[in-house]
Amino acid sequence: MQNCPRCATKNDDDALFCTNCGVSLKTGATSPFEHQVKDFAKDMEQLGRKAGDRMVKTAQRIRDNTSDAGKHVEQRIDRASKHTENWYDRTFGILGPLISSFVFLIVIRLVIEFLRISKDNVVVFSIIGPMLYTYLLLLFGVTLLSSYTQYFSRKSHQFRIFSPLIYAIVPIVWLWVAMQILNSLSGPLDLPDLKTAALSIEQNLPTIFIFVLLLGYVILALTMSQEQKRKLQQD
Repeated sequence: MQNCPRCATKNDDDALFCTNCGVSLKTGATSPFEHQVKDFAKDMEQLGRKAGDRMVKTAQRIRDNTSDAGKHVEQRIDRASKHTENWYDRTFGILGPLISSFVFLIVIRLVIEFLRISKDNVVVFSIIGPMLYTYLLLLFGVTLLSSYTQYFSRKSHQFRIFSPLIYAIVPIVWLWVAMQILNSLSGPLDLPDLKTAALSIEQNLPTIFIFVLLLGYVILALTMSQEQKRKLQQD
């Protein structure tokens, strides 16, 4: 007779499992319940592995489809943008940038007129309106410069080397106009913080100009590199 190591129940010498608690009486032997648990664990492990593989494959498929769809949409937008630009250039030619700049001028003039009408209700408008009118020709000039820069950049790749320099000038002019408006508002509104903000803009104009200029040349270099890769792939 042999005693069960768990409940001390006496069992036959050839018994593999305890008749009372079912524990294994022999090394390496497993009870039917333990065998079922192990089989269930193996089935769950295989099921989990299959589910994980399916999830990974599904995620990869979604990522690939999303990437392809994104590239397709990007290509369509790029083609539509180029088609619009080509249509505009073919229709208006070298007068296109001038026309778009005049449209901008009309919009700004309408804004100034709105500010003039509303100046009795909002005191700030009575200051901003005349200031915009004072610098209207300057804003029209930088818009015209930017428009013709885009036009000649599309027509001549050699001209594109100068485009970042011109694009850097445009935000500087707008910031300078904003600085003048803030200076004009600080007195009537009795807000010294506006004058401080204007002074901060004035001090940082050279830094902003250099940053925008360098950023423009980096973008230009990346764009030209991508265009060269596309040409090589097409060839």
